[in-house]
Amino acid sequence: MSSTEIALLLNDDAEKITRIGEIIGKKISKKDDFRNLNNCEKTFIYLDVLEHNVTNGGFIQFFFNSSGQFAHEIFHAYMEIKAEKTIEILTEAIHLFPEIPVPKNLRIRQEILMEKDSNIDLWDALDTEFYKCEDDIIKLTLKFVRENLSQFD
Repeated sequence: MSSTEIALLLNDDAEKITRIGEIIGKKISKKDDFRNLNNCEKTFIYLDVLEHNVTNGGFIQFFFNSSGQFAHEIFHAYMEIKAEKTIEILTEAIHLFPEIPVPKNLRIRQEILMEKDSNIDLWDALDTEFYKCEDDIIKLTLKFVRENLSQFD
C-alpha cells in the first residue's frame, strides 16, 4: 500500500490533503521547482499554491509573489478537477491582470502591479467571491487523487 493510499484512509478530509501534500512536498527540492513532479502531482500542488495565497492575502498576493508565475498552470489545474465556479473566478482574476499572458518573471509582474493605473483594487471583489465559492475544493481534489492514484507516490 502506497503512502498516498494510507493518507486516503485518514478520517478527516483536510488531513488527507495535508498528508498528500507532505508526500509530494518531499519531491520538491527548492521553492517553486516542480520538475521532479509528474503532471498529477503538479496539479495537486498548483491547487495548493492558489488556495494558500488567495486565502492568506488575496489575488494581489498571489500575483505579486512568486506564485503568480504559475497563473496559467493553476487555471488548468482547476479545470482538471472540474472546479467550475473557481474557474470562473480565476478567469476573471487573470483577465484583470494588466498584461496577458501573466508574465512568468517576478520582477516584471511586480513592476506592472505597482503602476498607479493598475486595476488591482478590482481583485477585492473576486477575493470575496473566492472565499464564498461553492466548489468543494477538498472533495474535488481527493476525487482527482483517487482517480489518478497510480500517479501519486
